Amino acid sequence: MDLVRIQHENIMAIDDIVTTERRREKEPWDKSDMHKEYADVFEGDGCLEGEYNLEVDPAVKLVRLPKQRVPVALMKHLKDELGSPVERGIIAQVEKSTDWISSMVVVKKPSGKLRICIDPRPLNKALRRQHFPLPTIDDVLPDLTKARVFTVCDVKDGFWHIRLLEESSYLTTFATPCGRYRWIRMPMGISPAPEVFQHRLTQALEGLPGIQIIADDILVCGEGDNDEAAEKDHDTKLRQLLDRCRDRNIKLNFNKLKLRQKEVPYIGHRLTSEGLKIGPEKVRAILEMPRPSDVKGLQRLLGMVNYLSKFCAHLSDSCDTLRQLTHKDVIWEWTDVQEDAFNKLKQMIASAPVLKYYNPEDDLVLQCDSSETGLGAALLQAGQPVAYSSRALTATEKGYAQIEKECLAILFGMEKFHQYTYGRKVEVHSDHKPLETIIRKPLLNAPKRLQRMLLRLQRYDIYVVYMPGRLMHLADTLSRAYLPECAAEGSVETEIETIDMLQYLPISEGILQKIQRETAKDETFQMLQQVIAQGWPEEKTQLKEEVRQFFSIREELSEQDGVIFRGERALIPAKLRTETMERIHASHLGIESCLRRARDCVYWPGMSAAIREYIGKCAVCRTVDVRQQKETMCAHDIPIRPWAKVGIDLFSFNNRAYLITVDYFSNFWEIDYLPDTSSSTVIHKLKAHFSRHGIPDTVISDNGPQYSSQEFKQFSIAWEFRHVTSSPAYPQGNGKAESAVKTAKQLMGKAKRAKADPYLAILEHRNTPSQGFNASPAQRLMSRKTKTLLPTRASLLQPGVVNTEHAVEVNQRKQAYYYNRGAKDLRPLQEGEQDWTSLLYQS
Repeated sequence: MDLVRIQHENIMAIDDIVTTERRREKEPWDKSDMHKEYADVFEGDGCLEGEYNLEVDPAVKLVRLPKQRVPVALMKHLKDELGSPVERGIIAQVEKSTDWISSMVVVKKPSGKLRICIDPRPLNKALRRQHFPLPTIDDVLPDLTKARVFTVCDVKDGFWHIRLLEESSYLTTFATPCGRYRWIRMPMGISPAPEVFQHRLTQALEGLPGIQIIADDILVCGEGDNDEAAEKDHDTKLRQLLDRCRDRNIKLNFNKLKLRQKEVPYIGHRLTSEGLKIGPEKVRAILEMPRPSDVKGLQRLLGMVNYLSKFCAHLSDSCDTLRQLTHKDVIWEWTDVQEDAFNKLKQMIASAPVLKYYNPEDDLVLQCDSSETGLGAALLQAGQPVAYSSRALTATEKGYAQIEKECLAILFGMEKFHQYTYGRKVEVHSDHKPLETIIRKPLLNAPKRLQRMLLRLQRYDIYVVYMPGRLMHLADTLSRAYLPECAAEGSVETEIETIDMLQYLPISEGILQKIQRETAKDETFQMLQQVIAQGWPEEKTQLKEEVRQFFSIREELSEQDGVIFRGERALIPAKLRTETMERIHASHLGIESCLRRARDCVYWPGMSAAIREYIGKCAVCRTVDVRQQKETMCAHDIPIRPWAKVGIDLFSFNNRAYLITVDYFSNFWEIDYLPDTSSSTVIHKLKAHFSRHGIPDTVISDNGPQYSSQEFKQFSIAWEFRHVTSSPAYPQGNGKAESAVKTAKQLMGKAKRAKADPYLAILEHRNTPSQGFNASPAQRLMSRKTKTLLPTRASLLQPGVVNTEHAVEVNQRKQAYYYNRGAKDLRPLQEGEQDWTSLLYQS
């Protein structure tokens, strides 16, 4: 009858669930099972709900930084790296103009791939920050009394979980050689990012029991009366967290998952299965500090004790035994007595009341220093130490420039005390003054190693303050009496060691070897290398004369493998500079093009001026130059009366030659047909005009054969006028005649097309007031209007003197203003200087 139907599939599914639940209860939940069950939580890109609006201070000046030039060898890798985040919706191309443009910084990973970052420091000055208070140890302590098992989860690409409003995303636009891009998700480095991420993450995980946010990590705590109960509670809470992550699209980093730990650090303390303990790591640099080996080392220790004695009245009294070794008449001998006093002193420095408990409400100061062989850092609040740290420098790090060592000390301190320093403002004290400057400059100005350190520091909100070394008691002592260990394998410090600045130079291997050889021979560069390694003095006058020229760019200088760098550019020794300029100008590009090429990869003091001078003397370039730059206008003197200065010129129209004669005072011109262009014909026409209007003081012409003949010279002498010729190939020197020729040709051409009388056109022109004047050329020359075919009252034809001197001056100034906008005077030639002149050929 088919009253009962057995569904084998459902029975098997229920059986699987029951079996799985029993297995969970009996077997520990390992990482591989977790990855299988929650693979979607550990893969892909996460995104929290909502969009974030970046608030901008409108009073801050907009900044549009230029794109960074990338070596040709890295261009393919760059395009590939840009393509991936575009496909994933992390960044997008920008097709419209934007108010803000940040510069792109490319970092090469040890794997050979590129990391694309931006330098948002100019933008950060305009962004308003969101303040999100972090929980204190007192806030979380009641929830951790029975905690015995801990798991630490790292959010994968945490900032990318925050989607930006479209309008805000255009603020993050950055320029690349492949075009402009904007961040659709929150980029690392912008100032509001840590607080916004922590706030959104806290909201997304709100209500989950046993979950704490530690800086940028998630802590899961398992509670119970014994380990078995605590692990069971822990696994339940961890599942709830993973389910919430799946529900809210939060992605975790599986490789950084620390599962079922018995103890974890928490803001200077350690959360353990036995309860809350003081974190030993923050005082280990003091407790394991090596004993002083000489008087100088002991004096540094006593200086630190003297500084700390204000926090403990009896601290100085404990130093009497050690202080005796610093006396001049005492022989250095370190015995058990001194060792006991030293150990007792370390215990006092590493405990209350000298050591202060961290207070999130107080200002935070990080004191950092680097010696030749070690790093030291101390975290202070109200001048009192909260934590200490130190480490040795690796063999590679010992070869860093001093500015790189000092910046490494800051990075070491910030990351060592990450749980204190993340997400809040930190004042950093350093005794290396150039760091104050480079930290404010664009990242592209920094050498590659320094650039990588500054990029890493972008996730912190720091400002560097210079502090003289004599006042840096704690960090100075720790950097010289450091713990023996170096940077951990896989840390950012070890990644920085692998940076090869030579790889980023677009210079061939052979040329690099030349630079290395000549740098080793150049005395100035050897002195400069020594200063870079040891550190720069506070005053320029403390340097040798030869290296003072580099003082203004000291924060940008570094050295690697025998090559000195300014930022990402190689310094060229004096012996190779001429050869370098030859290579730069090998294709005979213009001055600005060569300067752009040079600024890509090389530098030396006065490089721009040297390249300009070199190209200015290039015979090939001077031969094919179009012309030199336009100089400012040199106007003719304004004549004091009509017909005192006239200009003459020949022109042809309809295959017939004509002579034009124009008055510089009135702009009135006469035109004559020439049966031939001989000097005698030109002189004959001029005599007719001179007999009618009078002999001028000056006659201006070009250098045509009619005017350079002996016959014309005799004419000027006999008729007593000064003959002036314009410069060869520069007709503007007789611009008045050139302008009259242009006007005459237009009138004659139009009359011919209209089949009209050209003489009537000329008559009308002579009686039309000129632009900028209240009088016509005829009035200015003859003090009267001449009768035309237009009806005119008889009274208007009566003579009357017209004063146009002021109008001429105004018109001349106006012409000069517009002409000079694109003009610039050439510098005067110096005696013995080489000059290039273009040859003119008569066709």
